[in-house]
Amino acid sequence: MLLVVGHPGIGAGLEALLRIEERYDTRRVQSLEQVRAGVDGWTADVALVDGVLVEVGRTEALAMPTIVLSGNAMDGARLASRLPAGRGWLRKDATADDLRRGIERALVRSRRGVPPRVALLVLLLLALAIIATLIVSVIARG
Repeated sequence: MLLVVGHPGIGAGLEALLRIEERYDTRRVQSLEQVRAGVDGWTADVALVDGVLVEVGRTEALAMPTIVLSGNAMDGARLASRLPAGRGWLRKDATADDLRRGIERALVRSRRGVPPRVALLVLLLLALAIIATLIVSVIARG
């Protein structure tokens, strides 16, 4: 779990809630620049990011499933839709249960999807099979 929150007090509070759950390996950074720089070679399964940072920062580093923390539904949904792997939003004052449910939902959705490389490989194999079938058909007629 990567927590990206600019305000140290809010970040510490959210981190404490997540650590109480004892379900997530949690790392906290204060900016999207720190995400781009990497977190000691560690890769997050999901990220919680402050919507304020999404509005003003470069979000391409958030390739993992990402939940936006926002004050209201309209802004939360809008900001989540701007992310490469946006998985919705949660209120900034979310309870521990709300956080857990949102994170689990994001993790389940990310596990269900077929990785892009696998999908591309399947498409290439399918194309090769079609080409081989056409070649055999032409040779058989020929």
